Amino acid sequence: MHSYLTEETINNKTFIKQILSSANKVGGVGEIKKLIGGSKSYAFSVNDYVVRFPKAEIIWQSMQREKQIIDAIYPFLPDKYIQKIHKIELIDSSYPFSITAKFNGKICDNRENTSEVINIRTLSAAQLNKLTKNIAEFFVLLHSIDYTKLNIPPANETIDNWNVTEKNDFDYPIIRQALLKYSNNQIDLDSYKIKNFNNTHALCHNDLSGSNLLLNLNKDDVLEGIIDFANAMVIPKYLDFIPLYKMKRRLAVNVLEKYNAIADNKIEQIQLDYTILSYIGFGLSKTKEAPSPYFLKLLKWFLED
Repeated sequence: MHSYLTEETINNKTFIKQILSSANKVGGVGEIKKLIGGSKSYAFSVNDYVVRFPKAEIIWQSMQREKQIIDAIYPFLPDKYIQKIHKIELIDSSYPFSITAKFNGKICDNRENTSEVINIRTLSAAQLNKLTKNIAEFFVLLHSIDYTKLNIPPANETIDNWNVTEKNDFDYPIIRQALLKYSNNQIDLDSYKIKNFNNTHALCHNDLSGSNLLLNLNKDDVLEGIIDFANAMVIPKYLDFIPLYKMKRRLAVNVLEKYNAIADNKIEQIQLDYTILSYIGFGLSKTKEAPSPYFLKLLKWFLED
């Protein structure tokens, strides 16, 4: 039976050292530094490794799924991406955790620059161009893998579905009105509707937002690492671009442009815009009494671009 760290125990470094030492997987346990973590795990830097402790059993199962996916795609990765995607080792102890080799990079999002974060808006034009090229090449690589020959484990309920139009409570008129209201009539969803979506399926990362992109601005190839394949699944490949909107719309636009230049099966930009606007409008329609700052921020970035 597993136990899990809590907000109270994550600051007990002596206790964490005991867990790691008993596993004997990271060498002599030296300095432990808590990293910026997501909602699903507590992350620590330990020697040359990153250690992640899941917050619940369902997250531990998600970590097991992530390892299966990375192991499955590894034979298809060229050397360039083997360096950017590290394998995971799982320690199934009373307090289970994962171990990966540490990347010399920082996560990239819209927070202020810190020792762990690079604000994407501070990248130079050349750096941003290199990043978009790298992401586009990664998507082409991933989408070209014959997923029918892989044993992709089934998804669980923790995985987001970016296409809210498939939800039973998706109400187009209400969502359209929410977008008109909060954009001061600048965005009309009717203007983004297209008849023929490209619904070609592929193996997708499905969560390539800033927290899962590690950048090193001291290198010409700024994309140091790609992490968190726990949400990867076989879905329409256009959905792989949607999480990029959480960083900035222009990034998604530029990545798609470079993707279409080298991919056999192309995707229209308006298809992505319709999907993310539906997602934003759906979220705003569900929080109309107190509109969600998250969705308002996504809409603001869309309007600023």
